[in-house]
Amino acid sequence: MRHFFGIPDDEFIRGDVPMTKCEIRKAVMNEARIDEDSVVLDVGAGTGSISIEAALGAPKGHVYAIERFDKGIELIHQNMEKFGVSNMTVIKSKAPEGMEDLPALDAVIIGGSAGGMGVIVDEAQRLLKVGGRLVVTAVTMETGYTILKELKGRPFSYEGYQMAISRYRKAGPYHLLDPLSPIFIVAATKLDEGDNNG
Repeated sequence: MRHFFGIPDDEFIRGDVPMTKCEIRKAVMNEARIDEDSVVLDVGAGTGSISIEAALGAPKGHVYAIERFDKGIELIHQNMEKFGVSNMTVIKSKAPEGMEDLPALDAVIIGGSAGGMGVIVDEAQRLLKVGGRLVVTAVTMETGYTILKELKGRPFSYEGYQMAISRYRKAGPYHLLDPLSPIFIVAATKLDEGDNNG
């Protein structure tokens, strides 16, 4: 049976940890091309919303979630329990340190790099299978610029775009639009190591 992505935001236990919103998660899962047996890494997992979506979409695969903050780790475990997710390993680390012993990956999703984008992409490039997907979400223009700069000259084909979501909100008999923060999404496919995008 096909899995549909997009768990409502209010179903996650989140505390005060930032969380990737539902509409963005749908786009990220689509860009990552999650299949039922995918092996996925989520870097900067936060509440685990991306990791949970990926794990539910890959019941025969496995998801690795790297998060450096204790409160995030706790929330990820709480959300794993809530959604009955068992095909997931949580790694308490600042990337790329938690990436050394991972298996070959079908997808790497980067939601937070803590300023270490270059070395994280180095490890992602090493771990991704040919044809594997790298998906980066960026809420700042600086991060969006950094990932584009890092992909140049590497064996990846890539594209990027900005999403600006506004949600309906009822106001008496009317509906108003509540905008969410715009976000940049860059999606890349790993090529054979002899190739590069110039």
